Order: sequence, then C-alpha cells, then structure tokens
Amino acid sequence: MTRVRGEDGTITVLVVGFTAILLLLVVVVVDVSVVVLARRGAASAADGAAVAAAQQLDQSALYADGIDGAIPLSPAAVDSVVAQYAADVQAAQPGLQLTSTVDPATGTTATVVATRVVTLPFVDWLGVTRGVTVRAVARARAPVLAP
Repeated sequence: MTRVRGEDGTITVLVVGFTAILLLLVVVVVDVSVVVLARRGAASAADGAAVAAAQQLDQSALYADGIDGAIPLSPAAVDSVVAQYAADVQAAQPGLQLTSTVDPATGTTATVVATRVVTLPFVDWLGVTRGVTVRAVARARAPVLAP
C-alpha cells in the first residue's frame, strides 16, 4: 500500500485542534458557572436580609398611625439587621455588600440590594478582566391579615 505524501500528521493536527476547542469550552463553562453561583448566593443573601428587615417594627409609627395593611418599618432597625446579616454571611460569601432602604412612600416595604465582585478563575488569570460584579435585589413586607 502506498501513501500519498503530504498527509502525514493530519490526525495530530485534528487532535490538537479538538483539544484546544475542548479546553476553551471548559474555561467558558467554569467561568460562567462561577458567576451563576455567585448570583444565586447574592440573591439568597438579599432574600434572607429582606425577610429579616421586614420584621423590624417601628413602634412609634405603629402607635401614632396604627396598622394599615402592613407593619410600619423602622429604617434604623432595618439598617441594623441588614448589617448584622451581612456580617453573618461574610464567611460564606466574601466581598458581599448588602444595602437596605425602606420605601419612603409607605414605610412598610424593605428593599435589600446585594452586590459582589466575583473573580473568574480562568479569565482573570489571563488578565482579561478584574472580576464581574453580580447584583441582586429583594423586597419584603410584612402584611397584616385580618382574622
């Protein structure tokens, strides 16, 4: 059997090419997974902090105005409980920042914004970017239901 000259090493070129494509796919999947998991973690922290914030009763507003469908919230107590929640989750999610506000129109809805800069394992190693900022927003209010 005779070989046609010039075809030596074509399989090697294909194997190297497919290996490069496979490695590129692994890099993309790992980096995207890191961002998705960080986003889910930030959303979970924002949800938990918002629920905790929605339980911070403003007693002076309650006694002055009564309850009109939802519990009036104390902005100072909301800020305090969200700061404590942020401190509690720092070990699991380093760099997570939680900020809170109380809806000024109603005073009954707490909004928590979670932000975190995530370093990507491969892309940052290549020096392409310095991280991706993920953000999640959660709102909660404690409605009062009639018996």
